[in-house]
Amino acid sequence: MSSSANSLASSRSARWVLIGIGVLAIVGLSVYLLLRAADNTLSGVNEAKKGRTTTAVVKAKEYVRFDEKNHSYIGEFGKPMEAKPGTEQWRIYYQIENFDQVPEPKRSELLRSEEARIKQFGSRFYPFSTPEREFYDRTQVGDQLEVLYRYIGDEKEIINVRNLTHPKS
Repeated sequence: MSSSANSLASSRSARWVLIGIGVLAIVGLSVYLLLRAADNTLSGVNEAKKGRTTTAVVKAKEYVRFDEKNHSYIGEFGKPMEAKPGTEQWRIYYQIENFDQVPEPKRSELLRSEEARIKQFGSRFYPFSTPEREFYDRTQVGDQLEVLYRYIGDEKEIINVRNLTHPKS
């Protein structure tokens, strides 16, 4: 083999080595970016699952007894809920004051969705059953509540409500 043929073969080998290194670098960078995006998505999901506490004001109270004609209501996520005739609910209607526990821009998104929810379905309510009636009895219109919630997208799931104005003695 002549030196020019040797040089050409060596040049081709070097080119393939460089191409291989380039492909590995691109694959490595792609895997890194994919893992980083997955981590950001997972962090966002975990962040949304966290329970957060805010305040609300009691707007109204209402006793509801379901019967054969009146046996459904609009639930937490705007979906119809069925109730057995004879079921009793003591409802406390309230309005959430803020979502300051959530960073922007999610905070503004939650506020807008809450305003839209109120326009479409009216004030939120927390339905109490017979064993929880004591909470209903001591809560008055204008009382401040502590609301434990978490969000899923722009929807809020209410986990618990506690009366700050008239706490349980």
